Amino acid sequence: MLREDLQAERELRLPAAAMRLLKGVSHFRDAGRWELMYRLAWRLLHENSRLLEDAADPDIRRAQRMCSAVKRECHKMHAFVRFRERKLQDGDTHYFAWIEPEHEVLRPSVPFFVKRFPNMKWTIATPDLTAAWDGTRVSFIEGPQPRTECRDGTEALWRTYYRSICNVARINPEMMQREMPKRYWRNLPETREITGLIRSGGELFARRHSETDAPPVPRAIQAALLNLPRAAADLQGCRRCDLWQRATQAVAGEGSATARIMLVGEQPGDVEDLRGRPFVGPAGELLDALMLRAGIERNSVYITNAVKHFSWEPRGKRRLHRRPLSSQVAACSGWLQREISRVRPRVIVGLGASAMHALTGLRGGIDLARGESEKHSSGAVIVATYHPSAILRAASSQAQKLTECFLADLSRARTLADAPKAPDDH
Repeated sequence: MLREDLQAERELRLPAAAMRLLKGVSHFRDAGRWELMYRLAWRLLHENSRLLEDAADPDIRRAQRMCSAVKRECHKMHAFVRFRERKLQDGDTHYFAWIEPEHEVLRPSVPFFVKRFPNMKWTIATPDLTAAWDGTRVSFIEGPQPRTECRDGTEALWRTYYRSICNVARINPEMMQREMPKRYWRNLPETREITGLIRSGGELFARRHSETDAPPVPRAIQAALLNLPRAAADLQGCRRCDLWQRATQAVAGEGSATARIMLVGEQPGDVEDLRGRPFVGPAGELLDALMLRAGIERNSVYITNAVKHFSWEPRGKRRLHRRPLSSQVAACSGWLQREISRVRPRVIVGLGASAMHALTGLRGGIDLARGESEKHSSGAVIVATYHPSAILRAASSQAQKLTECFLADLSRARTLADAPKAPDDH
């Protein structure tokens, strides 16, 4: 009988998903976690082996919430640990970090730091556990640790870096503190800049939104304005349509001032709106790759958009592209005309239907416009092709076809740009 009992005990098994759940709960800082873990294990073994599938069960809900909190805290530890350099007595260099996580997540977080900083000797201390990596193995020291002040010569660098990447016009203090709770602030050098940046962001927001749209400019005056040279900074003050109200910034074109080829897209995307540069998101990465395949260097061309502000609509936490209205394309036409007049390209590649509408005033699909010999009022030849985002959105079989067409159109543009000038071509 005793042998049968031992055999039954050896056959007790918990599902792998249950072990992951219990492991997550074990890192949650709560005195009742051990009772919950034992109760869940007992119920899985003796009551219901499929208990994890019952999302309405109070114990399962509580355990899952605790695991989610632990995962978030691990992510925050990865993001908010700041190592400071220390010189030891033997002359060796060691890196030290102090952090106060909400839950006991040092052990599950350590593999991340071992993989990321394998050649550094470092120590991460928390109020109840310390981890030390000597280049070959990790040692853990149990017990409460006093908070340690530690600074080094990189403090100013961190603060400068944070100021340079922080978009003050988009600061949301409530959201910032939700993602970076204040308990982390005293261990992060860049947080000394937050108060000033929030103040600057508020002032910039108030200044931008206190400006009202200027009354419509008569067409005769608009035509005269097209001939006035303006710096790219003037574009930020453009209020000819309402897109500026929700965009982070206007995105001007960039590239060679003597480019033979100009590429014109529709409008900036989400990434471009944040960075302030055209075609630097996924569509821009694809464009760069295809230009190289066609023998065209990005720094040899000029790249811009028909519309300079990002037109979008909210979808949850995401900002989804919305095609600009014809009136918005028309309102932005003056900026595009100035770019064309300044660069004087021999070939203009229209990327997509909206760009072709801005360049020619004609509507229609790209399939009809490809291969046609249109000329811009400046004398440049217009080559129509697909927008790179259309290739990204297409199914794999269709994407291959669009890519081949796109490369053929770029090769045609390159041939036209490199052709000898005709006697009347100025």
